[in-house]
Amino acid sequence: MKSLVKFLGMAATCLSLMGNAALADNIVNMRAFANQDKTRVVLDLDFNPRYSTALSNNGQTFVVRVNDVSNYRQAPAQLSLQRGSAVRALDKNLDGNDVRYIFTLQGAGTPNAFVLKPQSGHNYRLVVDFPHTGTTWATDNGQLQVLDQATAQARLGTGRGSGLPPTHVITIQDADHAENALLNSLSQVGADGIRTMTPQQAQTYNQKVKELRAQQQQQAARAQQAANTRKVAPQNQVEEEVLDTQAPPVPQMIQASPDPFIIAVDAGHGGKDPGAIGKRGVREKNVTLAIARALGQYINSNRQFRAVLIRSSDVFVDLNRRSEIARQKKADLLISIHADSVASGSSARGASVWVLSNNRAVRENKKLLKGNKKSQLLGGAGDVLSQSAQNPYLAATILDMSSDNSRSEGYLLGQEILAKLGGFTRLHNKKPIHASLAVLKSPDIPSLLIETGFLSNRYEEIQLNQPNYQKQIAYSIYQGIVSYYEKYPKQRFKSRQESAQRVLNHERVHTVKTGEYLAKIARQYQTSVKALKERNQLKSDTLKVGQELIIP
Repeated sequence: MKSLVKFLGMAATCLSLMGNAALADNIVNMRAFANQDKTRVVLDLDFNPRYSTALSNNGQTFVVRVNDVSNYRQAPAQLSLQRGSAVRALDKNLDGNDVRYIFTLQGAGTPNAFVLKPQSGHNYRLVVDFPHTGTTWATDNGQLQVLDQATAQARLGTGRGSGLPPTHVITIQDADHAENALLNSLSQVGADGIRTMTPQQAQTYNQKVKELRAQQQQQAARAQQAANTRKVAPQNQVEEEVLDTQAPPVPQMIQASPDPFIIAVDAGHGGKDPGAIGKRGVREKNVTLAIARALGQYINSNRQFRAVLIRSSDVFVDLNRRSEIARQKKADLLISIHADSVASGSSARGASVWVLSNNRAVRENKKLLKGNKKSQLLGGAGDVLSQSAQNPYLAATILDMSSDNSRSEGYLLGQEILAKLGGFTRLHNKKPIHASLAVLKSPDIPSLLIETGFLSNRYEEIQLNQPNYQKQIAYSIYQGIVSYYEKYPKQRFKSRQESAQRVLNHERVHTVKTGEYLAKIARQYQTSVKALKERNQLKSDTLKVGQELIIP
């Protein structure tokens, strides 16, 4: 009986140990990679970490403390760093069960740490980004940093009271063989194991190591250039190089004013029409719907606005029906959301805005349309442009861009939206693109189509599938709408109220082109500068390209 009890006790102990191992909070791996923008360090963990960070030593030391680590003694302590990395050295210190990683930096901006949750077979990942500031290897105007003994001991945790004379200490730990040989020839090892050198030796070392690293940089640049021509980054690395976007402010719906500014939001494609599809399987119809929903929430958080969603779920809406919905809701503005795609092999990326051209014969517009067709533009604006001659899709996705005044207001709105989008993400075109499309006889509504990015780009496909990124895109568009509304309040109903009156009065509208000025336009239409200024309420003779003038 005693033997049985002893056996059961041993078994229980083993099971307890096994349970503890299964529930262990371990740091599994640590890795790093660098591109032209930043150095990224990734800690792979099998638990959701509690961590803290600290930046010290004038931004040259960054500490990450991970709390309550089970394998704190065996946690990774080495990091393979590429040439051009902003991380110059790494130390690992222990404080109880906490692991402290101390990064010595060179040419780094303010670091950013965040956690990525498990997905696609990954564990939790604690990611630390060190943005590059343009300096790769050197600090202090190209000189290797030399620290006094107290600072070095504080950084390295070597204790105090060593009794060493006030000399200088070098803290490089990742020097290659050539630098090690140079360091050994110009320094001495003290009783406490710290390698020191005199100020004269440090000056000589600074000069020689600077020359050595310049040579190494040149070699690394050539090697990287060769590697870029034959190697593609692994998919998991591509995913981790895409920043996990922070969420924008959370919108709160409020009661609209009695006469709100109505904005129709059209999520491109839907239902049986998936639109563009990225290599990872991300579908345009899902991206556009998510952004449209978020944009609608932001619009409805403003008392002056009210949103109308052309589609609010994954359904197919007939192209003609889309325009009918906007008309029935008396929309003052239409924004159609899309995500672009181009033929394989293109590196195209970034957001853009499309507005209706006032002249189908403009050569640049014809070239643009012809170019999109040749590049086999998939989904998004490509479908609209390539099919516009035979398909009424224009009337649905770029609703009622028929009047000159509506086009002008759409262009101004596009400028405001691009300005806000450019503050968050990359732009494919910095100005609205005029698309040479058929002019339809429809109510005048300022309208535009927004390409939020390229699903054919491996980075942007990941970004466009991130909920926070989608919300940030929507928030930027919303900010552009607010900016437009505040800058041009008198144009609130201008396109709808004045267009009918202009038709009755047989008034013409002229869109200002490059090189044109008031006197030239007045001569063209056999009127006067004074009459033009009075009819258009102009306070000066300054004109902008794309501005529309009513000809009296």
